[in-house]
Amino acid sequence: MSEQQVTAIVDRVRTKLDALESTLEGIHGIRATAQSPDGRIAARVDGTGALADLRLEEAACRMDARELAASILTTVHAAAEAAAAQRVALVDDLRGALR
Repeated sequence: MSEQQVTAIVDRVRTKLDALESTLEGIHGIRATAQSPDGRIAARVDGTGALADLRLEEAACRMDARELAASILTTVHAAAEAAAAQRVALVDDLRGALR
């Protein structure tokens, strides 16, 4: 194997490693927010879909407990879906870069 071939292989590996590192940084930086339809609840999740912040308007505290719980879950789920969509886009880009 010639030195040029080795250099070309190393360059391709570096390019792919850079793409992987960029994807990981992007996933780490994902933040997604969703708000309940009535605006009483807002949820923010990180790139893994884990809840990072939950905000309840004062009016939410007057909701029935089951209704409040359901609305919180629905809102958090919507934020997690948005984060997942961002992750999918990043991974799709990575797949393209690794070809």
